[in-house]
Amino acid sequence: MRILVIKLKQIGDVLLAEPALRFLKKIYPKAHLTVLVNDCAIPVLANASYIDRLLGYKRNLKKLSLFQRIKGEIEFSQLFAKEKYDMILSFSSGDRSAIYTLLSKGKYKVGWYSKKGLWGKNKFYDLLLKEPNTHAVLHDLFMVVKVTGIRPKEIKVNFYIPNEEIEKISKKLKTFGVTQHDKIILIHPVANWLFKCWRDDYMAEIINWLIEQGVKVILTAGKNKKELNRISQIMKNVRFKIINLAGQLNLIELAAVIWHSHLFFGVDTAPMHIAAALNKPVISLFGPTSPFHWGPWDNNQQVFFLKSPYKEKGFQTYGKHVVLQKDWACVPCEKDGCNKTKISRCLYEIKPKEVKKILEQKLN
Repeated sequence: MRILVIKLKQIGDVLLAEPALRFLKKIYPKAHLTVLVNDCAIPVLANASYIDRLLGYKRNLKKLSLFQRIKGEIEFSQLFAKEKYDMILSFSSGDRSAIYTLLSKGKYKVGWYSKKGLWGKNKFYDLLLKEPNTHAVLHDLFMVVKVTGIRPKEIKVNFYIPNEEIEKISKKLKTFGVTQHDKIILIHPVANWLFKCWRDDYMAEIINWLIEQGVKVILTAGKNKKELNRISQIMKNVRFKIINLAGQLNLIELAAVIWHSHLFFGVDTAPMHIAAALNKPVISLFGPTSPFHWGPWDNNQQVFFLKSPYKEKGFQTYGKHVVLQKDWACVPCEKDGCNKTKISRCLYEIKPKEVKKILEQKLN
């Protein structure tokens, strides 16, 4: 049996689909499982031994000339179009997922019903399902359950880090004077979407306060200019020397640093989900996005299938994780900041003293 799963989403989305992929392989252990994701998300699943073939769509094709793009698209589609899959599950509802499903000519094709995008794409599938309104971890599991008729007994998100990467980062941290006796908090204060970011001066205040408590702070961020500019602004108000690894790590290295940390503090972004998958306590700031769909998942908590462990908004605790969010009427709005300013007032109104109170509880 040959199975193709398509998940053309961001890094965090792909990570939260991992339980569904693993459960599918558990149901069909002898099946050859191919997973197709955006190339940026390849590291999320690169070390998952149950995946037989992992394909990455190169999103930078969109930046090439028309001729080069067409050539690249054809070359990529040839990687899977002639594989004669017995079953295709499209975890993404976008047009590209539908086109790839059609090109693959699978015997049994399953996707989400969609009113948006390419006209007629719903006809590409043999089974159409209505997307469930629930947490992202349960979203893709729902499709697997509907197709197989089997429910998982436990739901855990795994991120796979090679031992050599953990050891490499251990040696790197030792060069900064970090020992096994230190209390380490990893702070990831930025996201590619700036409307998810807290005030820079507030973040600096938290960093200064943590160092005064004797905590070793590791600061991380992605490599794009927007994130690194925000890190520079934060560092202007940091009075102490910290371990600033912003822009210096690939995704696996970042995960290894999180593995060595005791707690994660930051905003709603992929590293938050990685920390939760590695069973680290997470304290996360949420603004216009909903924890009902995107809150950090606790692997040690029992969950009723299809029931999100989070409320739609507001301050809440789930297992070892804490979400800080305003319970305002306009939250969650899912918008690019208030009046498209990329500044979310609901997020900016969360005060450092509220964060310190939670951190103090976790540190004791």
